Amino acid sequence: MSGLEVVAPLVGEVGAHGIGELHSTIASKIASSRNLDDNYNILLKDMEMLLAIKKDKEREVQRNNHKDTTNAYKLWTNRVSDAAEDVQKLKVKYEEKMLPWWRIQRRSHLSEEMEKKCNYVRELKKDECLRDFLVDKPPEPVLKELNVPQISGYPTLQGALKNMLGLLKNNKIKVIGVCGTKGVGKTTIMQNLNNNEEVAKLFEIVIFVKATADDHKLQEKIANRLMLDIETNKKHSGDVARRIHKELEKKKYLLILDEVEDAINLEQLGIPSHVNNGGKVVIATRLPRVYKLNKVQRVIKVMELSPEEAWKMFRDTVHAFNPKIDSLEIQPIAKLVCKRCSRLPLLIYNIANSFKLKESASSWSAGLEDLKPWPELQNQGLEELYSCLKFCYDELKDKKKQKCFLYTSLYPANSKVYTDYLVECWAAQGLLGDINDKRSYRSARNCGINILEHLANVSLLEKGESMIYVNMNHCMRQLALHISSKDPECSFYLQDGEESENLSNSRAWQQARWVSMRQLLDFPTSQDSSMILTLLLRKNPKLTTIPPTFFENMSSLLLLDLYNSMITQLPSSLSKLTCLRGLFLNSCELLESLSSEIGSLQFLEVLDIRDTKVTFIPLQIGCLTNLRCLRIPFIVSEDNEAQNVHVISKLHRLEELTIQVISYEQWCNDAENVLQHVASLENVTHLRCCFPSSIILGEFLSRSKSWSCKQQNSFRFFVGCQNSRRPQILESFEYKITNYLRYCNGGQKDDSAIIEVLPKTDAFELVCHKDIKKLTNFAGVVCLERIRGLLITRCNKVLTIVSADTSSNTMNGIQIETRVILPNLEQLYLENLLNLKCVFRGPLHSGTFSRLQTLSLKNCPSLSDIFSNGAIQHFSELQNLKLEDCSKIEVLIREEDIEGERDVLPKLEILLLVNLPNFKTICSTHTLAWSSLELLRIHNCPKLKTLPLDSDNAVNLKSIKGQQEWWDELEWTNNKVRPIFAASNEYFS
Repeated sequence: MSGLEVVAPLVGEVGAHGIGELHSTIASKIASSRNLDDNYNILLKDMEMLLAIKKDKEREVQRNNHKDTTNAYKLWTNRVSDAAEDVQKLKVKYEEKMLPWWRIQRRSHLSEEMEKKCNYVRELKKDECLRDFLVDKPPEPVLKELNVPQISGYPTLQGALKNMLGLLKNNKIKVIGVCGTKGVGKTTIMQNLNNNEEVAKLFEIVIFVKATADDHKLQEKIANRLMLDIETNKKHSGDVARRIHKELEKKKYLLILDEVEDAINLEQLGIPSHVNNGGKVVIATRLPRVYKLNKVQRVIKVMELSPEEAWKMFRDTVHAFNPKIDSLEIQPIAKLVCKRCSRLPLLIYNIANSFKLKESASSWSAGLEDLKPWPELQNQGLEELYSCLKFCYDELKDKKKQKCFLYTSLYPANSKVYTDYLVECWAAQGLLGDINDKRSYRSARNCGINILEHLANVSLLEKGESMIYVNMNHCMRQLALHISSKDPECSFYLQDGEESENLSNSRAWQQARWVSMRQLLDFPTSQDSSMILTLLLRKNPKLTTIPPTFFENMSSLLLLDLYNSMITQLPSSLSKLTCLRGLFLNSCELLESLSSEIGSLQFLEVLDIRDTKVTFIPLQIGCLTNLRCLRIPFIVSEDNEAQNVHVISKLHRLEELTIQVISYEQWCNDAENVLQHVASLENVTHLRCCFPSSIILGEFLSRSKSWSCKQQNSFRFFVGCQNSRRPQILESFEYKITNYLRYCNGGQKDDSAIIEVLPKTDAFELVCHKDIKKLTNFAGVVCLERIRGLLITRCNKVLTIVSADTSSNTMNGIQIETRVILPNLEQLYLENLLNLKCVFRGPLHSGTFSRLQTLSLKNCPSLSDIFSNGAIQHFSELQNLKLEDCSKIEVLIREEDIEGERDVLPKLEILLLVNLPNFKTICSTHTLAWSSLELLRIHNCPKLKTLPLDSDNAVNLKSIKGQQEWWDELEWTNNKVRPIFAASNEYFS
């Protein structure tokens, strides 16, 4: 090759560098060309070392799989990979071309590339990110629970989960309670909630932990779930709390606490409570007191499965192993076994598994027999359940409470046992202490109610509506019967079923302390029954006659209950029950008189003869000087015999009196005389009675010694009407209302006695008042401060309920000062008010209606406005609103009444619109927020063509129901709520 070929490529650079630099440039290129082989070898060695370093680091990562790598390290590994690819390309160029020494230009370029890459590789080898490249892993957003039972196909369990998902989407609710008895499926629901895909999208992290009695251990569980290193300060809960708080305050978290047994201070654990980051807490417990102590905002009660669901779960569990369960011989027995499981998933699953290998009907029958004494049966599910229930019983640590619990199992499982009656039974047994001159019956009753509430709060009993009744589920009853069988003081004899026994040949019942027989046909007459303390023969329709000597040998009997039997008279041996404390004859429809022997019951404290034909008032009652509670009908005989009303004034110790008026016309004639004797009683603290007029009520109040003593009275007064069985207004409350007043057919001149009673009244029904135009005209705001429930009906002069206009707000000619009105009202029902035009007219004083939760308006044909002049601003607690049969109203909320506010009914959950022929719009502006609205029911509102709702302003809306033809004609600006509509022609009551 000529020198020209070697030098020519370099000459072209003269223009770029100038002639003076030509010599140095050529020298540099030649040197670079000569270094190509060395640079190549150095690059390969450096790259080999870099890859070795990377491999070492990868091994370290594998050894520390509980750790994560820094982002810088991850970027470094990417760069190493890229560098390796670049070096491989340079290697290919070098090996493919094998440039001879005279290719100076090409060799020098490749050599320079290699030198640059070599410097880059050396930088990667020394990178600072390699020093502390291992860090703690962030926690997984969801740690899915394994082997979780599926709840699809079980509407009871699915419904609870669905309700929870709805509440988790409600921005105003932070703490949710899930409550239900042991074994009902709470943990299964919590596991399904934890694993739910929708939940994973709603929250950045889901923390599912089983609660412990030790707050430090619970805190440690939460910290470990968050992967916080707390070893150095594990003993300092405050430091750990601060770390948990810092970790969660910027995250949208869900904390699921299962099996909570007591109050938990979330703030002390480090759970942010005042940070509005969308974090939620779900607390699952079997104890109602727990969600009360933990400031739970909403409670989801998990109920037992339906009988159909229980059988499906039981049958499916067995059928997977043994299809013979469907055979004609085994299935009837299997259904009886399933019934013994009390519809509790825990029991169903475990017992079904213990039966799944039984092949014959005989083995199934034998297994069913073994289930009867279940606390002694060796079965995992039964042992676990019994251990838990027995622990709850032992934790009462009070013999009195324990006996009260055991006594309640006298009544069939899941039956309603009315609380007043049950407490009276306990009192008769001496379980609530002595009742004497120093201790009142009311004090004993308060003690009993306290015990009842405690038993319900620890889940041994279940509360019914408004705490009017309680019930005991099958498992609890089994527990109580098992414990009682081991305790001579609480021995039982029960006959619940249809079968009847020949008691003349049986001694078992005579050895018991507490006896309940619902199908008694054959009475023994001469056997010693002196052990019996309680005898329940209630709800016994075949019981028509009691032999004269039946009670001859029951000298220790404390309580006799013949409720709803068909007896026509009491036996002469009743006089032998000298220790009797309680006698219940109510609803014995054929009983026309009390035998003279009843006068021998000197220790009798409670006598109930309502709904009998016993003429008012039996003379013998005057001998019952220890009587504390009397419930008696006012009924006159056909020949209208003289009433022994003077008997009442002999009952000096009487504290509770109910007069059930049946012969109302005669009562109107005799009431004044009867009530005069009632007024002479000094100790009456509860009176249930009707007054023919408010004038007679006023006379009674002025004479009554107990009322004038300012005692803590409770009452149910029916003025101007006959007393009803169960007042409508009381049905709506979740707790028991003690002071109730119903006032009918009054006029303004007759209202003074009512105004005296109203300040003590919790629930008030105003019916057919002749004069009232608005509520404050009638009573004045001070009288209404205590009212929690109010019903106004058929008061046809009423124009409005409250109004800021005080010009006509007078009483007895005196102007009433405008103040807070009905600050404690929770329930308001307005019905059949023909001239009501506007319900609330503002501006109203702050605090007015601040606790109102339910508003119902029905058959108000002149109503055109509900809220006006800004009155709607006062209803921040309103949850339920029902509007029915109001033909004139067109708009629920007017734009001018909301004063630019967007969230004026922030807690409204249920809206019912029924039979409104001219109703056109819910709200005249579509900017209003319906942040808590869950259920919308619309029936027969033909002019309602648009809904101001969409997925943005009604985020918690779950259901819309209405007629399909109405729905099809709606005009839509946003149809995102269409999927939650369900067609229905039902009338929503």
